[in-house]
Amino acid sequence: MSEATLSTTRRRKIGRVLRRLREESGYTLKTAGKHLERSPSSLSQIENGVQWLRLRDLGFILDQYNVPTDVRAALMTLGEQDRQPGWWDAYKDLATHEALDRVSLEHDASRIITTETTFIPGLLQTESYARAVNSTRVPVRPDNLVERYVAFRMARQEILHREKPPCLEVILDEAVLRRVRGGRQVMRSQLRRILNESEQEHVILQVLPLAVDPGSAYVGQFQLIEIGCPPILSTVLTDHFTGQWIMEGGQEIQLYREKFTDLRTSALPEPSSRELINRIISEL
Repeated sequence: MSEATLSTTRRRKIGRVLRRLREESGYTLKTAGKHLERSPSSLSQIENGVQWLRLRDLGFILDQYNVPTDVRAALMTLGEQDRQPGWWDAYKDLATHEALDRVSLEHDASRIITTETTFIPGLLQTESYARAVNSTRVPVRPDNLVERYVAFRMARQEILHREKPPCLEVILDEAVLRRVRGGRQVMRSQLRRILNESEQEHVILQVLPLAVDPGSAYVGQFQLIEIGCPPILSTVLTDHFTGQWIMEGGQEIQLYREKFTDLRTSALPEPSSRELINRIISEL
């Protein structure tokens, strides 16, 4: 697949904003194309996020649309990040394009919200837990690939220990903590890891007890990633059997934010959550 057809979350965000700016300026694709010295088809591909745009070209377009300074700065930042190389490039032969895009978003995130109903979140998994999970995936992976997937997952976690880490807010269903994966010793080590991470100032971890019915706030597993303060890009990702869904609409994202806020009121406070995890460890 050529670079021009690899759509990314940042590229789609830039495209959506450029489309809105064009329409607000009263241009059609044809008239805007003439003004910007681009074909309508090229401009359409840019607005649909499937054509990479050089920073100087992006800056030229924004200048022609008389974009406010803050909007210009945000889009230029996303454009710079879109071309940013990272450690994840070493895994292009292993992970899907969507998975690599997700990791690059995590890398630049200011805030990550996660709810989980089935597995310990990847950002908090131990090597042994990650190995157990990847060894039982369907289709079955060879041992050498399992180890590379584990290394990929461990590398993601470096963002939590850098100088300026993102704020990580996690709500775990109690069932996630009680579901034994890889054996009791693996689970004990995994739960201790969660306790250790929850002591960090930038990590907020709560547990939703099995005895509590959160009602409509319980929307299942999802991850909400925000870049910038205030956010210049927000996206919601949900995993499914063969991949993931990405939601980028403003109304959808706001709904997930609201559901997470509602769910926090049903979950145990942080001290009580740690007490429950300690109790589960003692029962293993």
